[in-house]
Amino acid sequence: MSESAPAETPLDELVDDVVDRTDEEPESIRTWLEPFTEDGKVTPAAIESSVTDVSQILATAETRIDLATRTHDEATAAGNAPDLDIVDVRRRAFGDRLDGLRADVEALGDDLGAAWSGLDEPVAVYRAAVALHEITTDAQDIVRVAHDLETELEAFEAWLRSANRRHDALVDEVEAAEESAAAVAETVESLRDADDADPERWFDAVVQTRVLDLVVADLRAEADDLRAWADRDGVSFPDDVDARIDDLEAEVTDHVEALGDGTDGDDEFGERLDALDAELEAVEPPVAWARVDDTVAEARSALCGDGAPVDETADSGR
Repeated sequence: MSESAPAETPLDELVDDVVDRTDEEPESIRTWLEPFTEDGKVTPAAIESSVTDVSQILATAETRIDLATRTHDEATAAGNAPDLDIVDVRRRAFGDRLDGLRADVEALGDDLGAAWSGLDEPVAVYRAAVALHEITTDAQDIVRVAHDLETELEAFEAWLRSANRRHDALVDEVEAAEESAAAVAETVESLRDADDADPERWFDAVVQTRVLDLVVADLRAEADDLRAWADRDGVSFPDDVDARIDDLEAEVTDHVEALGDGTDGDDEFGERLDALDAELEAVEPPVAWARVDDTVAEARSALCGDGAPVDETADSGR
């Protein structure tokens, strides 16, 4: 415990002191300070107990990341996978996510150390209580994310080991892209029929076609790599995948032509679309979709400036 830990103080007294120094409501302050309270008093022992509890949650997060890392190491060594881009991009994406989780836990550890140092003022005690709650919430999120990542890594290992799983996953991705293209087709048709088409809907449809165009390129690259892998292992490859990707490409091209730029008369939409095009043109399959999704979300944020939700009908699905 910090050498400057507060003396045992009645909760009501500490709440009054914080109210005098902040704009916070008394009941809110009282709620935040509850973990630091024993028998109506804020005590060093209760504060230390809270810090210990948060430290244990952080330790759980670290353990979960360690388990996910072990699963990652086992998965990336599995399956005698060939040196193909579709394998490498998945491995790197998982590695990047693990690195991000480790950095997040380390930052929370620093936050924890800062939160309970210098608790010699009522407001500092209150701020520490709020900080510990936030650290707890963030650490619990990391536990959940790391657990989900471990599950994904187990699925990745199964994907590496089984040609059927790889081929079924590819077919599922083609089907998802076909469904997205069909949804865009409905939007295009409704825009054509409208007397005064909504420019925001038009812009959103244009963005979706840009994403689908990249999806098609990604699917084609994945199909090429998986076919090469199947040939190496002497297993069959789905017969109709190439034809379905060709049909999907033709449909997306039709949507692009039907929509045009989709930003006539709106400089902001035009600028966002130009920026999106520049970003997407720099992307080479196989695509790291997490980064692309962030780029697309930024472009589409023009549609939710008033707090309205953005239509996610044609997400990449990848």
